[in-house]
Amino acid sequence: MESRSERTTNTLMLIVGIPLGTLLMIWTAWITVTAFIGGQAPFFFLDFDGFNPIRGLFWLIIVDPIVLTVAYWIFMLLMLPLIGLATGASAIAERKKNKRD
Repeated sequence: MESRSERTTNTLMLIVGIPLGTLLMIWTAWITVTAFIGGQAPFFFLDFDGFNPIRGLFWLIIVDPIVLTVAYWIFMLLMLPLIGLATGASAIAERKKNKRD
């Protein structure tokens, strides 16, 4: 049986975590496609000129792992405090409920 804090954490991950992770992956894919075909990279303020497979492969092999690592750090910086707050609030509510019983 799941505890209240586990249910709260799972719900929070479904509501915030999955959409945030999906947005970060779409953003990374968008930057990579832009590196291949040219144009302005979103939020990097880089302007790539035309189609260039060498630049795209460089971006895919060298830059994308760095971007994904930073995106992971941002994801964790946002999610860990939220999960901690939700778990703490659930634990306090459960403790108050147990005191009443």
